Amino acid sequence: MSEKVLVVGNNVRNVAESARKAGFEVYATTKFADADLSIYCKETLRLGDELAEREIAEIVEAKAEEIGAKIVLCSGFETLNVKGELLCNEPGICEKVADKLKFYMELEKAGLPFPELLSDDEEGIVKPRKGGGGEEVGIARNTPEGCIKQRFIEGLPCSVSLIAYEGKSIPIACNMMYAGWKEMNAEGFRYSGNLTPLQVSKDTRQKLEKLAVEAVELFDLTGSVGVDFILAEKPYILEINPRFQGSLDSIEWSCDVNVFRMHAKAFERLLPEKCRPKRVAIRSILFSPSNVTIKESLSGNPFFADVPNVNDFYQKNDPLVSILASGNSKEEVEQKILKRRDFFLKLQGLI
Repeated sequence: MSEKVLVVGNNVRNVAESARKAGFEVYATTKFADADLSIYCKETLRLGDELAEREIAEIVEAKAEEIGAKIVLCSGFETLNVKGELLCNEPGICEKVADKLKFYMELEKAGLPFPELLSDDEEGIVKPRKGGGGEEVGIARNTPEGCIKQRFIEGLPCSVSLIAYEGKSIPIACNMMYAGWKEMNAEGFRYSGNLTPLQVSKDTRQKLEKLAVEAVELFDLTGSVGVDFILAEKPYILEINPRFQGSLDSIEWSCDVNVFRMHAKAFERLLPEKCRPKRVAIRSILFSPSNVTIKESLSGNPFFADVPNVNDFYQKNDPLVSILASGNSKEEVEQKILKRRDFFLKLQGLI
């Protein structure tokens, strides 16, 4: 009988897909039950926006106990305080890196580089102390309550994905991050996709990997974790994601690996060998150019993921669909993405 996992998060399709392909029986509790999620899950429960955190925790605990599943806390729910058998980092451990101010204090103690924090009279990049995805991030002089302000560093957003356990970690991929990708209708610093592998020199990649390992090993993390950077004259650490990252698709397409299997093995104290990219792969996020009601679904099409359901309504700037491509170069895969974008938009009557 397959081992059961209950994946919990804002959007869990990529984790559910990887887990299913790794041989697990998958259940999902999520805020976004996309059309293709049901392909990988035996059962999906959609969470309403009105639910309080404690109510969500009770739903998750009850479901996990009912089906005898291990709980996997994913994006947006990594600090959810739940009782049960976890196949992810403990919420208390995730809290240590979720608060960016406390996180940067730990980096400073360890002598690791990050964009310096600024005082109220200086202009810089303002972001919430908690949260990710480039949401509510912008350049400003004032610092609203619950936010921090840092020196804005012009550079390349990128990340290192690792598998960790008990103070040890192995980098499995370096990834470019798209932020505010205009061709995907993304504004500001909004996270809009990943490309694997990151196109940099061997020396730069090794510096990123070394810093990522040092950062991750400051915390007692296990399984799939990621370190985000801004790469300028040197790498600066932005944050640690103590759970599966948005780069999961591009890593699996590029390296022919299963990230969930490696994640699960880490809880058995087994670390993988370093991955070797075999091709360039990309996952982009298309944001809606206008208000739209979905006319046609592309669920099951291998080049589209997080696929909206027919008749679902999306407002302008909502994340609409993920588009996937692989090839021999960054330029080739980006062109494929743009062609598939236009195909999807035409189906919905948006162009």
